[in-house]
Amino acid sequence: MWVDLFVENILKRSSGPHVINDAKTPSGHVTVAHLRGVLMHECIARALGDRGAGTTFLYGFDDYDPMDDLPPSLPDYARYMGMPLAEIPAPPEGAEAPSYGRYFADEFERVFTRLGARPRVYRTSEMYRAGGFDRGIRLGLDRVAEIREIWREVTSSKRIDEGWWPVQVLCERCGRIGTTNILAWDGTEVEYVCAPDKVVWAQGCGYRGRRSPFGGGAKLLYRMEWPAKWDALGITVEGAGKDHMTRGGSHDVAVAISERIFDRSAPFAFAYEFLLYGGKKMSTSKAVGATAAEILEVLREELARFLIVRPHPRKQVEFDPYGDTIPNLYDEYDRAAAAYFGDPPSSRGGAVLSGAARTPPSGAGRTAAVEDLARTFYFSRVDGAQPRCYRPRFSKVVQLMQIPSVDIVEAVERDKGAPLTEADRAELARRIEDARRWLATYAPEEAKFEIRAVLPEGAARLSPAQRQYLARIADAMAARRWTGEELHAYLHALKQELGLGPREAFGAIYQALIGKDSGPQAGWLLAALDPGFVQTRLREAARDAA
Repeated sequence: MWVDLFVENILKRSSGPHVINDAKTPSGHVTVAHLRGVLMHECIARALGDRGAGTTFLYGFDDYDPMDDLPPSLPDYARYMGMPLAEIPAPPEGAEAPSYGRYFADEFERVFTRLGARPRVYRTSEMYRAGGFDRGIRLGLDRVAEIREIWREVTSSKRIDEGWWPVQVLCERCGRIGTTNILAWDGTEVEYVCAPDKVVWAQGCGYRGRRSPFGGGAKLLYRMEWPAKWDALGITVEGAGKDHMTRGGSHDVAVAISERIFDRSAPFAFAYEFLLYGGKKMSTSKAVGATAAEILEVLREELARFLIVRPHPRKQVEFDPYGDTIPNLYDEYDRAAAAYFGDPPSSRGGAVLSGAARTPPSGAGRTAAVEDLARTFYFSRVDGAQPRCYRPRFSKVVQLMQIPSVDIVEAVERDKGAPLTEADRAELARRIEDARRWLATYAPEEAKFEIRAVLPEGAARLSPAQRQYLARIADAMAARRWTGEELHAYLHALKQELGLGPREAFGAIYQALIGKDSGPQAGWLLAALDPGFVQTRLREAARDAA
């Protein structure tokens, strides 16, 4: 799995201890896309710890960054543009929060904590005020000529002139940090001006003055702040979105500055693709896309982690909750659980599991794909080891919920072939909750059905071959009690014997029971219903059979 490959390469560089870091500017409701970064770093920290390497997992909120994009829902906040996010009042819905940046940071932290990521959180506003970036600021001012040359060299930019500085001063009059230009540096204080026309997204007040840049009096530009943060926190591992990792981009500049100005090697790095929600790239500051909190309204915690952790970081994750996305994701999750516990998956996606959790088996007889699934399941856990339990197929639970006469626990116990354990019941309860939500919001119409109290009118249009098919099924069900898997196999064999296509055969069943041409898996549906009712209904639909 990609986590293990990364960890192997990290340990080749250094046995540790390691400091793993990720960060985000809390400029609005943090989108689902940014969960990928924090969870990937958490997995690396977990795997390094498993290998005995000392690890510290950090997550930073860059709340000393200026507000440079106005949220559509807060037009009145135009007056704060250019000020540090940590100095702007929280939005009305979070009025109790100490600042705008803190409100959105806390919201995101609550989400990734629920997902099992528990880094040591820091805020750059607090670091700046405590002097954590003073060394970086002094280097940025004292060695500005070298930094200008690095910037030009790496980016091929011709816009870095002799008036450019990698430091932004906090204006003492208006409190803006994104609108100031440094005019001079004497080794103790900077002379600066808050320029009205420096940027298009904020207007400086025109004040000109002198002040110390230390202790929160200034902040570093992002490409200078990044290596300064590596230096101040001792970071050894940090990935970033692919937009930062392009040739000549912000990461290349940061690496060069780290090596030539801070005299330290850059951390182990990796690029990762974006997470698209409903096919759309997301933006925090522009309020585009689903918020991180929303994914937990769609998926349970372990499933959300599985979605994000499963693909290689270089592979784009696309998630659209509509249609069969969630049932298919559940099926893959169940296959991963079976791989982890060393149990064969059932033919329909679930796995019959029992007993206590154990160390995942490995070695001879297990393919790389199975090992990969097992490791993915391991990294999908939220708190401690996940239980080894019976996991009924999600689509089967969806079907059972729509049949009022069915006792779901009894039906699942029949499929398992044994009473449900406490862990089995807890897992079933989670799936029932998820199925109810999916049916109410994202399920396609063909997944929804209702067993008709009387024979639907469409049954009158069934062909003689379809009627014969239904009569044979009724006879088979009268002869014995069938499981869903057994009926599934029988229905397929019978349709081949009678020369029926899948749409003809299963359409006949659906028309007889739910009045539709398509529906849930027929074998499971028939097995879940009262056998007497099924036999009577199928014979009624087939009464004109030859």
